[in-house]
This record gives sequence, C-alpha cells and structure tokens, in this order.
Amino acid sequence: MQNNKKRLNYYAKILIFFSFGLMFYGFVLDFYNDKKLINPIEDVVSLKEEKNTVSITTIDGNEVVPGNKIVNSDDGNNSDNFSLENNNSSSNSSIDEVNDKLRESIQDTYGITIKFGRETIGYEVGGFSTTPVNNSFVVNSALNRLNKVFLLYPEGFFYEIKKGGIPLTIILINNYSDNSITGVTDSSFTYADISIALSHPFEESFYHESYHYIERYILKKGGNFNSWNSLNPNDFKYGTIINNFSYDNTFAESSYFVNNYAQSAEAEDRASTFEYMMADSKASCLNHGKTVWRKANLIKNTLEAVFSTVSPNITEYWERFI
Repeated sequence: MQNNKKRLNYYAKILIFFSFGLMFYGFVLDFYNDKKLINPIEDVVSLKEEKNTVSITTIDGNEVVPGNKIVNSDDGNNSDNFSLENNNSSSNSSIDEVNDKLRESIQDTYGITIKFGRETIGYEVGGFSTTPVNNSFVVNSALNRLNKVFLLYPEGFFYEIKKGGIPLTIILINNYSDNSITGVTDSSFTYADISIALSHPFEESFYHESYHYIERYILKKGGNFNSWNSLNPNDFKYGTIINNFSYDNTFAESSYFVNNYAQSAEAEDRASTFEYMMADSKASCLNHGKTVWRKANLIKNTLEAVFSTVSPNITEYWERFI
C-alpha cells in the first residue's frame, strides 16, 4: 500500500513537471508568434509603406472656362507686384532679401516649406525635368500670390494636414520639360510636394494641386468617395473622353464634368471640380441640383466630416457657390 502511494506521488510529480513544461513552451511559442505578428518590417503594412502617387496637370486640366472671372494671373514674366527704383544688382539684392522674409513668413504661418531658384536645380518629377525660376521679381510675384490664396482656406487648415503626418513642400519652378504641364503633386501618406510652373497662371494651378494634397489627407484619415461614380452617366469609365459631357465645351449647366481633363481620372475630376469651386465667379454648372453642384457638395461635406478646422456652421470660400 505504501509502495503504491509512493508510486502515485512519483507519477504526480512527473505530470506536474510535464504540465509546467508545456505551459512554459506555450508561453514561449505564443510570445514568439505575437512578436512575429507585430514585426514592423516583415508583416505589418504601415502608413509609411503606402506608395506615392504623382498627379500631373496639363493646360487642358487647369483652365476655368471664360465667363468665370479669375484673379488676374500673369505669365510668370510679369513682376508688377514688386517695384524698385533701379533694376540693378543692388535692387536684386534687396528683392532677394524681401523674398526670403516673405517666404519665412508664409512658412511660419502655414507650416509649409517653399523652395525656388537654385534650390530646385536638378528637380525631376513624374519623369519630367524642370527649369528653375531665376528672376527674383517673378519669384516675388509668385510668393505674393501664394500668400493671398492661402487666405482663402480655413485658418489652421494646412497645419492640420501637417500634424496629421503629411508635411507640404511647395516648389516654384519656371517650367517642366513638357511645357503643357502646369503643376504636379507628388504625395504619399507621409509627404507631399507640389510643384508649380510659373510660366502658367498661378492661382488655378494652386487650387487644382492643393486639392490633390487635401485628398491625400482625406484618404489617410479613412475618408472615401465611394458614392462618387453614382454621379456620373451610366456605364461611364474614366479615361474615355466624351466632349459633350464637359462644361467647358458645351457651357451646359447640366454637364457631368467641368472639363475633359476631369474625365481622365476620378481624382482629377474632383481636383478640377474643386478648382471651379475656388474660381472668382460662379459657373452655371454649379447651379443648385446640377451634377457638378452635387459633386461639389459631396466634396464640401467630406471636408467638413474629415477636418476639424472646417466647420459646417461656417461658409468656407469653396462653399460660397453651393
């Protein structure tokens, strides 16, 4: 009887030891698996790994049709925003100092970075090379225009995007190797570079490219435009251009798109629509209840839902026609 009891105690100890061994092994295995599951390099798709996109805008996609008065834009060679008594080396030195101070003020106010002149030498984007703008008076005109258009967006708007992890750099150039290109937005969930050719009207380029930047933030925050295609004609596919669908061809207020370029891609449709929303006067395609108005209204509602700096109780500049 005593031997049986000893034998049972012996087996009980073995089982207990074996149980602890299994528990320890399970803990190690679980820890190892957890470690693998949260491996930030091999297994997790992080926001930093999201690929960049390059949105290239040409003249066709960067023109609000006649009848929509736009803030006067010169061709990049005009420098009427700055005047000095003598255009000599001393004057150039003075305007360069003015430009540096103006740039610094804009950067501090809106939380962005601005590059121009020698800082853009060798800059390439989307497979295109660029030519720097070397005229200090042209740079000054562009900086003044930039300062004015920023005032049309809600206070803190660009800082909100920066704090959301997408800092903005604006690159002022003279032109791209393809002269039909007006602006390019190169962006991901971690950065955005907007380059603008000063050889084309500035304001229109900025409105269009700024929307690509805005939409990048919307997507990062989880926003979407799942209902967008329901506003287009049945069976319409982006990339198929139908002239009669575009407002700038027909001037019909019932148009589905503001221009042909808007038919090239869904994102370009929204950027082109936003450009019309920011125009100096209203196009009839933005009349209440029309298709372009409905698209503009969807953009407006999305901005109000995503941005804390955009209030439904305030009529923002882009909302004044809708």
